[in-house]
Amino acid sequence: MGSARLLAGVQLLFAAFFLSPAHAVEPPRGFASVFDSKEIFSANLQLFPEWTGVLQRSHAEIGRTCSAGSSACPPQEWQDILRHVRDLSPRAKVEYVNAKINAHPYVPSVRNWGTTSYWETPFEFLRRNGQCQDYATTKFILLRAAGVPNNAMRLVITYDFISKQDHAILLVDVDGQALMLDNLTRDVVPAAQVHRYRPYYSINETGWWQHLPRTAPAAIAALHPTRTDG
Repeated sequence: MGSARLLAGVQLLFAAFFLSPAHAVEPPRGFASVFDSKEIFSANLQLFPEWTGVLQRSHAEIGRTCSAGSSACPPQEWQDILRHVRDLSPRAKVEYVNAKINAHPYVPSVRNWGTTSYWETPFEFLRRNGQCQDYATTKFILLRAAGVPNNAMRLVITYDFISKQDHAILLVDVDGQALMLDNLTRDVVPAAQVHRYRPYYSINETGWWQHLPRTAPAAIAALHPTRTDG
């Protein structure tokens, strides 16, 4: 399985936090105790260029003028999904998007792009498939396009105790409950029921959260340069 570098190291985590313009914590919503961790919020996204870069490229793709037959047009699957979920409830939107994106086969970044650190836009994923962060990113941006607010979602980088690898998932708050969308799991389930992951950090369009174990705050010293296989 391929890998993708998601974090430069614990020193950069501290740097990003202390360079942040504010240390305020957003309203907790359903993420207050995700995977039983304590959260520290930072609005500084400058140390996450893969994430900010894929958001910028995705917005550019979505906003492009499309003429019939042009390669700039959104993939038909993108259009079909958005058309289908337009009038669904938030929970139904989440479940439908999760099922459609999880139906795509896993393809390592190195096979698609010749590098382990490339983050795909949704259009790229729908055309070429991808790996764990690409599933999570595609779900995030699709749900944003379907009307789910930014502060109701977080892409989470975790350590998987079962595979012994780092992994990316998406959490979506629906009616005050954090639901987990994972390319390794067919169904959407409450994050509180999942015990295989330890979160390093979570992120959305306006900030990121460092996750510290509630029972062992000093465990941050164990953080390491993060790679994913999932």
